[in-house]
Amino acid sequence: MGTRNRKLLFFLHYQRYLGLTNLDFSESLHIYWLHSTWSSTATQILIVGVFMAALVGALAESLYYMDTKSQTGNTFDNAVILSTSVTQLLANLWLRSQQKSQANLLQRLSQVVELLQFKPYAVPQFSWLYRIWLLVCLIYGAMVTHFGINWLTTMQISRVLTLVGFVSRCVLANFQFTCYTGMVLVLKNLLQVQVKQLEHFVSTPTISMAGVAGCLRTHDEILLLGQRELIAAYGGVVLFLFIYQVMQCILIFYISNLKGFHSSNDLVLIFCWLAPMLFYLILPLVVNDIQNQANKTAKILTKVPRTGTGLDRMIEKFLLKNLRQQPILTAYGFFALDKSTLFKLFTAIFTYMVILVQFKEMENSTKSINKF
Repeated sequence: MGTRNRKLLFFLHYQRYLGLTNLDFSESLHIYWLHSTWSSTATQILIVGVFMAALVGALAESLYYMDTKSQTGNTFDNAVILSTSVTQLLANLWLRSQQKSQANLLQRLSQVVELLQFKPYAVPQFSWLYRIWLLVCLIYGAMVTHFGINWLTTMQISRVLTLVGFVSRCVLANFQFTCYTGMVLVLKNLLQVQVKQLEHFVSTPTISMAGVAGCLRTHDEILLLGQRELIAAYGGVVLFLFIYQVMQCILIFYISNLKGFHSSNDLVLIFCWLAPMLFYLILPLVVNDIQNQANKTAKILTKVPRTGTGLDRMIEKFLLKNLRQQPILTAYGFFALDKSTLFKLFTAIFTYMVILVQFKEMENSTKSINKF
C-alpha cells in the first residue's frame, strides 16, 4: 500500500493487540497495513486457545450460570454457555479472514477523504465509542468478580475456563461492535460532507457540471464501500455476535421472570447484566442513518432547475439508478442493520422468552401430574 492514509479511527489498529487481525497504522508512513509479528500471532493463538478451552470445559460438564429450577431453563442456559465460545470463534475467524478487505476499505476511505478536501483535524475520531467500551469492560469486570465468587465455589476447572471464555467474549465482542459502529459513523460523516459540497455546487448561478459529477461519483463510492467492503469485513462478524447477544438477552429476561428474583438487589444485578448487552445490540442499528443521508443527495437533485444540457441527463440517470435503493448495510444479507430492525429484534427476544416460559409451565404441569 503506497497511498498515504489518514488515521480514520485511532482505535481500529488496537485489534492486533486483542488477537483479532494484523491491522496496523504506520505513524511514519501514514498508511494502514497488515503487519504480522510474533507477538500478534501469539496473541491470536492465545485467544483461540482460550475459547477452545472454554468450549471443551462447557462440553465436559453440563454447566449453567444459574439454576432456573427447570430442565428447559437449564438446557437453554447451557446452550448460551456453549454459544459463547462458538459464536466468538466464528466472529474472530471471519474478521481475520477478511482483514485484507478491511485494509482496502480504510485505504479507499482515505482517498475519499482526500477528494472531499478534509483537513487532518476535521476527520472525526469518535473517541466516545472507545471510552464507552472501556467503561463497559470495567462494569463487566466488577460484575464477573461478584458473580464468580458465588459461581466458582469448588474452583472446578470447567467453570474457570467457562468464566474466562465469557470475560474474553465480552471484551472482544464489544470491541468489534465498537469498530463496526465507528466505520458506520465515518461513512455517515463523509456523506454529510458530500451533501454539503453538492448543495454548494447547485446553489451557484452557473452550475458546474464537473463539480456535480464529482460529487455524485463520491456519493456512489461511499455507498459501494458500505455495501461491499464494510459488509465483507464486518457482515459475518455482526451476524455471529447478534446471535449470541440475542440468546443472552432472552436468558436474562427469562431469569428476571423467575420467582425469587424480584428484590431490589436482584433487579439491580439484572439491569447491570442486561444494559450493556442491549446497548451493543442496539448501537449498530441506531447510528446507521446512511440511507437517509444518501437520500438527501436525490432530494437536492430533484430541486435543480432543468437546463436542457447534459446536466439534466446526468441527474435523471442518477435518480433512476437510486429509485429503488436496497438496504445499504446488512448482516451479510440476513437482515438490515438499521433502525427498521429494532422492532423485529425485540419482538424475537420477547417471543422466545415467552416460549421458554410456556415450556417451563408445561414441564411443571407434567411433574405435578406425575406425582399423582
